[in-house]
Amino acid sequence: MDKESSISSVQFAVLMYMFSVGTAALIQPHLMVLLAGQDAWFTLVIAMIIQLALASLYMSLAYRFPNETIIEYSRKIVGPYLGTIVSCIYLLYYLMLGGYIIRVVSDFIGSVILIQTPLDALSLTFLIPALYGVFLGLGVIGKAAQILLPVALGVFILTALLLIPKAQFSNLLPVFPNGIMPSIKGTYPVLGFPLMESAIALMLFKFVKDKKKTKKLFYIGIVASPLTSLLITAYTIMVLGVDMTARAPYVVYDMAKEIHVERILERMEAIVGIIWMSTTFVKMSLCLYVCTLATVQIFKVTSYRYLLIPLVFLLLPLSLWVANNTTEVEEFNRDVYTIYTLLPGLFIPVLLLVIARIRGMRGISEQKQNQNE
Repeated sequence: MDKESSISSVQFAVLMYMFSVGTAALIQPHLMVLLAGQDAWFTLVIAMIIQLALASLYMSLAYRFPNETIIEYSRKIVGPYLGTIVSCIYLLYYLMLGGYIIRVVSDFIGSVILIQTPLDALSLTFLIPALYGVFLGLGVIGKAAQILLPVALGVFILTALLLIPKAQFSNLLPVFPNGIMPSIKGTYPVLGFPLMESAIALMLFKFVKDKKKTKKLFYIGIVASPLTSLLITAYTIMVLGVDMTARAPYVVYDMAKEIHVERILERMEAIVGIIWMSTTFVKMSLCLYVCTLATVQIFKVTSYRYLLIPLVFLLLPLSLWVANNTTEVEEFNRDVYTIYTLLPGLFIPVLLLVIARIRGMRGISEQKQNQNE
């Protein structure tokens, strides 16, 4: 494990938080309100419980093989042939996720900021800094996430404080007018986006230096994501109301438009959009890193940096293939994406953990590895 790839437990937790919040913070409230109405906040309470269960699953598997990625130990658990199939599934999954993220960001910028700019130009502009971050290594991405996190949280807190006069608690009432089922149904898109996306931890845990501290911090970081979404969703409903939240595809951006402090402080939505793109930058960087890392480990390439440029030219057309327009992106996220994530996000980790426990398999201990080095 080289110095450029190592990250601390704190950086790992921050990366997982930023990765989970990523694109979800801007567009998730709209989807959940469509399904659950004013009770969308309770959907995220359920999501936090599910996220804890998934985090426990991922940590159980990661601590069993602390110095290997899921690409490496899947071949030990199920054999080289099935292990290669599992590895390719994860590679394809994060390739698709990378293309999806690029498309969401490009649609957002092209819809509300640079309206007449071609999607290809927007996608390439967003990819270049992510590509450079991956080139510098995982450690640099972790440090960038630590810098961006307090800035992003500060902007969102400031936005919430400035919108207090327009927030109406009555918009959250009545509670459960149609029972609890709408809130339960609302968890369906949340399962895939972003809960099961956190399986990326199985690719990154190997690079954490102080693994003894990781589990607690990982739980905090991973549960903080649906908690953040809960607060954002509840606040957008209080400020904009159920109908407006359900109609606005980029609801946090639209909520920031409501800020008018005389003529001193206006156009906060531009700052909110930039901060949101910074969290998405972290998510895109991790997707690029994991794709290149998986390719290296599957095909035994000498260095992941050789794959960065070809990967960009693969992701650009893939981002256009995912959907033809913003409506199709929303439909894909609402109806299809959860099914797509079930295999890499739930079924494969459960299967690998069960087989590893039955066979009593464990990876090389960190202490032994350090002695060998």
